[in-house]
Amino acid sequence: MVQIPERYQPQALSDEAREGWFAWSLDFFTEPEVLQVPYVDLTLQLEVGAAYARYLRQEAPGGSFFAYLIWHFVQGFKSHPSFLLRQVDGVWWLLRNPPVIVPIAVAGPHRFRELVLEDVALLDYPAFCVHYREQLARARAGVAERPAPELFYLGHFFGNLPNLPFSGLTLHYRRESIAGQSLFYFGKRYRLEGRLHIPLAAKLHHACTDPHVLDLLLADVQRAMRGGGVHGG
Repeated sequence: MVQIPERYQPQALSDEAREGWFAWSLDFFTEPEVLQVPYVDLTLQLEVGAAYARYLRQEAPGGSFFAYLIWHFVQGFKSHPSFLLRQVDGVWWLLRNPPVIVPIAVAGPHRFRELVLEDVALLDYPAFCVHYREQLARARAGVAERPAPELFYLGHFFGNLPNLPFSGLTLHYRRESIAGQSLFYFGKRYRLEGRLHIPLAAKLHHACTDPHVLDLLLADVQRAMRGGGVHGG
């Protein structure tokens, strides 16, 4: 049995919250006796010129545009709780403060190490940048231990491929006792017709998310990154 840490602020999903789409989707796309791939894969090209310009104006030592994206996405999840749902040993939970998992490429036989970023939903952007830079240094130095497997599935997953301007990316999937996680990968920034873009590959668990809720999330995140509004919570 997986024990959800209290710092993740778990709340069992109520019957009232399972109305509408969730009334059937949560069980349909996690039915253990059915062989299925319950994910929807999308690759989008996000226009980020205004967001990048605002990022450059931020006074937050230790940050990066990737960190800026992560922080804004996690804040955006507060207003879109579909991305906070996890099924753990057959029970659906709302996790209001799960960790963020980020794979980092390193030299040598390990190939990758992972950042485990805690309390991202509770941190303001400057404090998050300090935490991000500290954990990144630990990972690159080989100090941080590999996180327990359940953290990969309880947490938010963000990856970065800064040298690859990909136009399509499908992330792998393996059935586990924890379901519901969405995964996000960013690529290399590029200019198209004078406008700055970045690739985004999203793997959405269809039990609780879909392209429609992703569209709503992206609209809010884009607005906040440009300075046109604040995230809800």
